[in-house]
Amino acid sequence: MNLRDHHRRALRLATVIAATGIALGACGSSSNGSSTPSGATATSSAGATSRVLPVTDNPITNTSTTKALKIDSVLVENNVDPATGKATDDHLEIALTNTGGNALSGFEVYYTFTDATTNATESYYLKLPDTFTIAPGASRTAHFDNTGALDHFPVNQYSLYNTSTNALDVTVVVSAPGAAVRTATIQKDAGGPEEAD
Repeated sequence: MNLRDHHRRALRLATVIAATGIALGACGSSSNGSSTPSGATATSSAGATSRVLPVTDNPITNTSTTKALKIDSVLVENNVDPATGKATDDHLEIALTNTGGNALSGFEVYYTFTDATTNATESYYLKLPDTFTIAPGASRTAHFDNTGALDHFPVNQYSLYNTSTNALDVTVVVSAPGAAVRTATIQKDAGGPEEAD
């Protein structure tokens, strides 16, 4: 093989590799402007890198009437790190208590942000991993903030919560099999999310 043939072969190989890389990159990319199919949700593993997309309907179908689950509080700003007692970045935080006699798991969370100025609305649904279990009489807090820490679950970084500077009405619906569905509403002040100093 002479030098000219070797050069042509190397050029063809480089072209194929580049085209393959572009195709693979397109398959793995996510577009913020693409339409979301109805009912799209994050993965059930709720890992820190899961893609969280808006949903059009609440998929929770729990019909239990047993009062075994309590929402103790919902925070969307002025969050505090329980380990240090210091302020942490604003995020959705739901504190839960199992008031029943059996352990609760299989949690589903559906939450809605409504912009109080524009009336724009976005809803999200996440099935928490089965490892998020609350023993009878115990409490546990679910955080939605993309940190990947224990009991911290993924969020859409482009949601109204992160992009709107208007006041937001936030409604959360929490479900666990064997317990009645619980709902709570809170308002986030205008100004957008704040970062801890």
